[in-house]
Amino acid sequence: MLSTYGKSLRPDAELTSIIELTNGYPEKEYKKWRKFSSTNTNNIYIILKGNVEFRRTSDELCMFTLDAPFIFGLANLFYNVSNVHGVARSDLVVREVDKNDFIRLVTEHNCWEALTKVLSWFLCVFKKRDDVLVARSAYQVIRDFLLEINELVVNYNRDINVYDYIQEYTDLARSTIIKILSDLKKGQYIVVKKGRLLSMTTLPERY
Repeated sequence: MLSTYGKSLRPDAELTSIIELTNGYPEKEYKKWRKFSSTNTNNIYIILKGNVEFRRTSDELCMFTLDAPFIFGLANLFYNVSNVHGVARSDLVVREVDKNDFIRLVTEHNCWEALTKVLSWFLCVFKKRDDVLVARSAYQVIRDFLLEINELVVNYNRDINVYDYIQEYTDLARSTIIKILSDLKKGQYIVVKKGRLLSMTTLPERY
């Protein structure tokens, strides 16, 4: 739900206007699986091509993923926090921009309102994640992820292993995921073969 939710709210016009301020900065290639962080560095990252995971640094839990273009490291413009880092899920094209240069560009071109909207978008995604995961039963979490997986498969033709996907984005035990999905299959709510969701009916609200 975080991937599709983030896409539905994405402030494309504002992102584009801010990213265009950095035109002319050198572009670098990051290979798939490279880790990077805006903590203890003077740079933020303009992601021009590719897909990035936002991972919780304490335990490497994947919080959500975003497709380019977007800006990584805005939370570290003024605070040296270290709770999230990025992992390239594909090869990336990136501009590394000095934080002070970035602040100057935003100020000179009067783009603080646009940047505020981008920051608000990130806050909405993080809040949605809390709504999905905090103080909810394992079934409720899995149900929401199944709804997202179904949308990604139907609308975006994604090839997703449901067991891996749910485990990657939650701290649920593999055995719990397998048990709940098995019960849903027995109830003929879902059809899963070789880890792929083939079909799904209306899922029950309660387990």
